[in-house]
Amino acid sequence: MHRLIRPAPLALLCFLALVAAPHVARGQEPTVRGKPEETLARFKGAFARNDHQSEWDTLSPGFKRRISAQVGRTVDVGDYTAMREQHRNDPRMRELRQWLPSAGMTRIRYRGDGYADVNIRFGAAILVGQDVSARMVNHTLWELWIHGETQPYWGFTDDQTMRVYRTREGNNYVVETRDAKGKVTWRKQWKPEQVRSYQVSTRWYFDGFGTIEQEFMKELR
Repeated sequence: MHRLIRPAPLALLCFLALVAAPHVARGQEPTVRGKPEETLARFKGAFARNDHQSEWDTLSPGFKRRISAQVGRTVDVGDYTAMREQHRNDPRMRELRQWLPSAGMTRIRYRGDGYADVNIRFGAAILVGQDVSARMVNHTLWELWIHGETQPYWGFTDDQTMRVYRTREGNNYVVETRDAKGKVTWRKQWKPEQVRSYQVSTRWYFDGFGTIEQEFMKELR
């Protein structure tokens, strides 16, 4: 498992904790659901369960690409988990656990380009202050659930490295991945009766925290 070049300071870890595309099958229209507040609620629930994967999933693909580009390799949930585990017994993490349930969004300004600027307020001034300003972005997400499997296949409609589509013959579901040159690197197909559900929805993701993100980038260099 890869690790970050050096451990990030706790304030930056908490920044990570708070920042948290394939074709659409024929005839499937996106279900517009999700609000910025719901993303914060998802993170809070994941943090309470110590569910690092779900915390990581609240971060936007763009944010993950940016930090990976700075490091020169893919930064993944394993790196995030390593940081979280390293600081799990820090007294300030216990303080974050105490006050995170009271955190809420006090301002949401939709920009009209798929982004929103939000303000998050805690019940007390912890680590990075009482208020945190953040940028959020929405993405259309597809999820393909297969009978007998506990996790879905998923991707974003604007990401061609992993896509889902229906075949003309048999109307089967196909998921495939492609490399940067468009060459198929993996493909799997299921008959309609093997599919439990196929869902398309719009969700909000944490995408940036201004100068804190810049400091985090410096730590990864």
